[in-house]
Amino acid sequence: MNMIDLPDLKAKLWHQMRHDLKSLVPWFADNDLLLCPACCRPLRFDEFSLEHIIPQQALACDPLDVRDAVPRNERSGMTLMCRKPLVIKGRKIPGHGCNSWKGKFYDASLRDLIRADFQRKQLNSRHQIALFSAGYLALFRQFGYQIALLPSGLLMRNQFFHPNSFLRDVPLSCQVVLAGERLRSYEEGNREYWSEPFKITVDGASAFIVLRNMVLNLPLSRDPKLPLARALPYAPSKYAFRPDLRTAFE
Repeated sequence: MNMIDLPDLKAKLWHQMRHDLKSLVPWFADNDLLLCPACCRPLRFDEFSLEHIIPQQALACDPLDVRDAVPRNERSGMTLMCRKPLVIKGRKIPGHGCNSWKGKFYDASLRDLIRADFQRKQLNSRHQIALFSAGYLALFRQFGYQIALLPSGLLMRNQFFHPNSFLRDVPLSCQVVLAGERLRSYEEGNREYWSEPFKITVDGASAFIVLRNMVLNLPLSRDPKLPLARALPYAPSKYAFRPDLRTAFE
């Protein structure tokens, strides 16, 4: 995708995300706001910017034949994140909101992971939490606000703002990264490895996220593939959806 197409992509994502949010929280039909998938603040269109889940600095490490064959946005996974400055516990955080937070704390670690030789590379907590946070954004990108507004979504959003260590409520099974040998060249038979960075499998209370040659597990409060009871006043709990609209700072 050419850079000239990016404004159109932002508008497209905005409308897709608004449609999804309104279907879950009808209150948003009466305004022109959207929730940031990380902090969950309701904000206007101009307070969002496009975000490459796999950062551009990491994509620059891809082999030349990959960069020629697969567009950058296709290799990264795109979403919207806020650019309004964060205020956490009364302190204004320098930068442009969650977009800058991800860039400051996670993008370099994601670049390390994308280019890592795991037979020699030793991961630290920042690497693991960077992958955890990218996995959450990928899960949100695929299933929408029902991920962000679940209790498990609040936990993952809170973790996004704790880059140095895992919160104690994060299951130990979600603090493990498994990795194999990375591919080093492009062939038509392996295009999917490069073109769609995240492959997601949901199994009950877990989501398994594959990022190229890495895999991790994320917690889920409910299976997002199950239908939602949108009209019934009473429904079995597994079909009910009760959005948690708290920000990650509460």
